[in-house]
Amino acid sequence: MSHTMHAIPKLPTPDWDAIFQVNIEENSEALVKVEPCERLFCRAFYHETGIDGALDEIYLRENVAKKLHLAAAHLADDYALMVLDGYRPYAVQMALRSSIAAVLKAQSPDLLDDDFLRHLNEFVAVPSRDPKAPSPHLTGGSVDVALCDRAGNMLDMGTPFDGPEIDSWTAAFEEREGEIRIRRRILFNAMTNAGFTNLPTEWWHFDFGNQLWAHYSGQTQAVYSAIEGV
Repeated sequence: MSHTMHAIPKLPTPDWDAIFQVNIEENSEALVKVEPCERLFCRAFYHETGIDGALDEIYLRENVAKKLHLAAAHLADDYALMVLDGYRPYAVQMALRSSIAAVLKAQSPDLLDDDFLRHLNEFVAVPSRDPKAPSPHLTGGSVDVALCDRAGNMLDMGTPFDGPEIDSWTAAFEEREGEIRIRRRILFNAMTNAGFTNLPTEWWHFDFGNQLWAHYSGQTQAVYSAIEGV
């Protein structure tokens, strides 16, 4: 299936206060295991890398999982999707927040507290089980994906998955010609054509149904709050 490939828009740093103000009308949709297929590969990245509590399979809300298969159908024949993370238990969100904070502190030890917190929030959400303001991955509506070839080999996207650096912003390569810009546009367009929105600080992070999705798509309410694990 072919679609016009649009440039990736440059968006500002997410306003988490505004995002968490979005009303949620939970629709009680179930979590389901993401099933791989010819154009969709799964790799439970945080389980592979030994994060305590990380699941060995990837789970998403049922409609989100369906939309991933739709996104794969939007890709050119040479490409497939690699799903790296979906529903994330609270303990894993806590561990990732701590891990990325340590990386950022080592990179920029002289940052003032307010600047450090702002930078940290660009790359990992505050762990929250608050039903009115849950961490996005706790809803089952957030998914982390990368572009891969038809054999499941991940392609170079310019930065490592989950890399807390300025080039991880989705639009970071828009003014640089080359394969990275092309691949990011392919991934972004496939996912947004399927109904997802993108977190602008992370080329790999896409949402449907949660507060991030409602915020970036202009919806008046979200339909996914925090959900208990599998």
